[in-house]
Formats: sequence, C-alpha cells, structure tokens
Amino acid sequence: MAMTESGSSSPLPEDSILVVRMSSVGDIVLTEPVTAALRSAYPDARIGFIVKRKYADLVASNPAIDTVHLLDDSSCSALRRLCREVRAGGYTAVVDLHRNARSFVLTVCSRAPLATAYRKRELGDSLRVRLGRRPFRAFRKTVERYLDALAPLGLRPAYRKPRFYLSPTDTEWAARYLDELGLARGAYAAVVPGALWPTKRWPPGRFAAVASALVAEFDLNVLLLGSMSERKLCDDIAGNAGTGVLVAAGETKLGQMAALIESARIFVGNDSGPMHIAAALGTPTVAIFGPTDPGQFDFEDNEIVYADLDCSACSFYGTKVCKLGHWECMQSLSSELVLAAARRLLKIAGDGS
Repeated sequence: MAMTESGSSSPLPEDSILVVRMSSVGDIVLTEPVTAALRSAYPDARIGFIVKRKYADLVASNPAIDTVHLLDDSSCSALRRLCREVRAGGYTAVVDLHRNARSFVLTVCSRAPLATAYRKRELGDSLRVRLGRRPFRAFRKTVERYLDALAPLGLRPAYRKPRFYLSPTDTEWAARYLDELGLARGAYAAVVPGALWPTKRWPPGRFAAVASALVAEFDLNVLLLGSMSERKLCDDIAGNAGTGVLVAAGETKLGQMAALIESARIFVGNDSGPMHIAAALGTPTVAIFGPTDPGQFDFEDNEIVYADLDCSACSFYGTKVCKLGHWECMQSLSSELVLAAARRLLKIAGDGS
C-alpha cells in the first residue's frame, strides 16, 4: 500500500474509494465536499465511508456515498470486526480524514493499494498552542485541508461550502413533531446552548435573554435543542426565558435534530456540531465562538460573534477551564451582541434579499 500526503501525486484506482472520518459531529459534516468531489471525479466508483455508529445519521443520506461502515464503539473487538468488514470490501483507495491510530489501523487493514491522509496542522503550531506560547490562528479552513488530501490522488477540486442531506424519514418526523408542538415551519428559532467542552458554552443566562428577545421582538417561538445530557441546561434556560420557549433536548436523534434545525427561521448556538449542521443546511446561523478560532470555518452569509482577544484562540477544540482563569472570551460577549447578530440575519430573511 502506497501512503501519500499532499505534495506528491499518484493515479487513483477508481474501482472503490473508502473515506474515513469517525467523529465528531462538526468534523463529519465538513467532509461532505470531499465525498462530493470524489463522486464528481469518479461517477462510477463505489464510495464507502467509515463513521461511528452514533453519527451515522450525518452521512446516511449523502448521495455521494454508497456504503456506510459503522464503528460500534471504542473496543478492540469493534475495531477488529470493522477491519474484517473493510478488508472484505476490496477498496482500492483510502482517504483518511481522521488521522489517528484507529484510522491508520483501518487503512492498513483495508489492504488498499493507495492511501492518502489529510494534514491536521503543522507540528510547530500544535506545540506552541498546546504549550501556551501563542494563540491559534487558522491559516486555512478545515474543508480546504480536507480537500488537500485529494491532491496526491490527482484531484484538486474547487472549494465549496459543505451541504447536509436530510433523510425523508427525518423530515417527515420533524413535520409531525412540530405539528404536535403547534409550531409552523419558519415560525421558530432553533437554539443550541450546549457544547462538548465547558469553555465553549456561552453563559445560560444570556441564552435565556436572547430567547426572550426573539419571542418578544420577532414573534418567534424558541426551540431549545441538544442531547439528553443537556436537557437540564435547556430546562433551566426555558424556565428563565419565559413563555414561547420550548425544550426538545434529548428527544431527537441527530438526523431528527437536523430536520428541526432546517425548518427553523434562524439558528443560534455555540461552536458545536449542530452549528455546523445549521450552516450546511443553509439555515441563517449565529455562531458564538470563545476559545476556538472561527477562521477554521466558512460563515459567509451568517453571523459570527467572537471577542478576538489577545489570548484568543487558546485551544483547537476547547477545554474544561480557562487556562488564564478569566474566561473573558465568553464573558465579554453580551446578550445584546448576539441579539444584534440575530436581528441582522432576521432582517435579511424578512427582506427576502
């Protein structure tokens, strides 16, 4: 098996191509331009995709993908089972967009004659940020770095924004769910106050203030979304926000949540997986960033709320606590700043421009 990185070039055997990105939500959503580019270049190829089972909804309806291979959990037995499945698939090329130990094992087990992997970032940059020597500044967008992984295969696709594909089942479920809540399409705001890392979560009291204002100013209901672990957070926000704010956290699968986001008039949330889903669906999005760099992503036609302090961005993914103890990157973002961003998007949508 020939392993390649950006810079070299090899012809791509187009019989069957395996793309690997096992987690997490946002990272998987951002791979869509890669699968689209492969399908465009090799319309007759069989394209497979490896993802963790809990994230299957994110790629199941992607028209560029023929086969979804699922990693059940983090156990060695699950990895062995998947290795056997991938090997039996007879793939002739692997595009590794995860670049960790598991993805390397899966690539080797595939026995594909050609493999390429994306470059996460320069080693020197990683060390300086992890050691606290300097803030992180993304010089290229994540999607661009993903697409770079195709260069060794002779492909240099033009950049474009990711797209998200809903299943008819999830769309129908969302329509029924909204009908039960008495919500019409486009008559509510989808708000996601959670995030994996604590430092990426804007204070809940400010989410409550924004939710109340959206109800009062724009006659919108607010639907709070998230996982079951974020249910209490959403319940607390709804309790402080007042009437018109409903909680759906913990009641949806990923695909169902995506369908609810797609039907919303606007999305407001932290740097998180649902934020990427909203942008990929074309739902007007207010994205709140703190310790991470929004320059990694494309938010043209949407709104970013970001303090951009001297110490920002201090992390690639977020952390449990602020390294400097003040958390000013989030504390300095008022509810009025976020609400002003929402007003701009709602005005554009209302004008139809």
